[in-house]
Amino acid sequence: MNIHFSNNKIKKIMKISPIIIPLLLVAGMIFNQSCSSASYSTEDIKMKKIVTSSQFKEGIFHNYKPSPKWDIIDMIPMMWDFLFTGNDRKPNATLPVQQVDFDQIVNAKSDELKVTWIGHSSLIINIDGKIILTDPVYLNNTAFLGPGRYNGDVPFDIDELPEIDLVVISHNHYDHLHAETIQKILPKVKHFVTPLMVGAELEEMGVPRNKITELDWWEEVRPSKSFLIALTPAQHFSGRGLFDRDETLWGSFVIQGPKHKIYFSGDSGYFEGFKEIGEKFGPFDITFLECGAYNERWPFVHMFPEETAQAHLDLRGKILHPIHWGTFDVSLHSWYDPIVRVSKAADSLGIKLSTPIIGETITIEENLYTERWWEPILNQEKLITKN
Repeated sequence: MNIHFSNNKIKKIMKISPIIIPLLLVAGMIFNQSCSSASYSTEDIKMKKIVTSSQFKEGIFHNYKPSPKWDIIDMIPMMWDFLFTGNDRKPNATLPVQQVDFDQIVNAKSDELKVTWIGHSSLIINIDGKIILTDPVYLNNTAFLGPGRYNGDVPFDIDELPEIDLVVISHNHYDHLHAETIQKILPKVKHFVTPLMVGAELEEMGVPRNKITELDWWEEVRPSKSFLIALTPAQHFSGRGLFDRDETLWGSFVIQGPKHKIYFSGDSGYFEGFKEIGEKFGPFDITFLECGAYNERWPFVHMFPEETAQAHLDLRGKILHPIHWGTFDVSLHSWYDPIVRVSKAADSLGIKLSTPIIGETITIEENLYTERWWEPILNQEKLITKN
């Protein structure tokens, strides 16, 4: 069915849209406000560590390098673009997905590193015998009025999950900290590690305090004698509602076992901290680096793909696994722009890429090879466009 608008109708839409769009934005934020950041009381013993953090000043957390903050007026043109810009942000074709084979994950050898990408920033990692989840979001929508998965359902049933040794949460945005997922996986999880104050949100979601460890930047914890988890800096921000900007800390993670060492970026703009982390903890067998949701309006909170490749070099990584792309429509670029650009940058810099399809379990080794599965899809989409 073709819909034609008269000039008068277009003029009416243009007149009311500056009112409707902010109203929709505010309505969504107010609804989500019921799930916004929890906090500890001033008497809580956990507050002592928070208020003495170098990142915590005047009641909020700060980046090394200050980044601009938006108000509602700044967000109106962005919301307009999100609502009315196409740009192939979702694929026309069905993207390949594989159902997760948990036997491969559970039965990995104690000196192996196996990785299963669930989409966006969600990974299931078996590193030297410990099973670790990163930023688990296992339902199709992140929040009310939030983006849904455009590549099909999550490729497993939560009931299939084995016992999980550790869950790491990088920050509290809805596409990284998902309340319903946390509640569903809780019976199977031994422990959670988060940045400062995020533990309060987990407690509000029903996670017992004794299952949570909160870390400041550069702080380390040892789940066992041969394993180390460190929270490292990131250039980002936090918030789940209208009034809680930067009330919880954000960060990235170094995870080191007896045989392997990995880096998980969470969300971050490109910054000098990558070199610091590489110097202190590198080299890494694999880096899981964000590669999506970027835009010229917010380079200080999300990297461009070329910066993702440079960050990998800064970190002294051996294999680069791009994440935070190919799952949710959370920016204005096409769905394929992140992987096309980071692949080109990696090739020019001699970087080895890991690019499995969602749900596929791979073993990280020197001769790792994964197919560039998106290339036939793009070729087909171009043919469809021409016809």
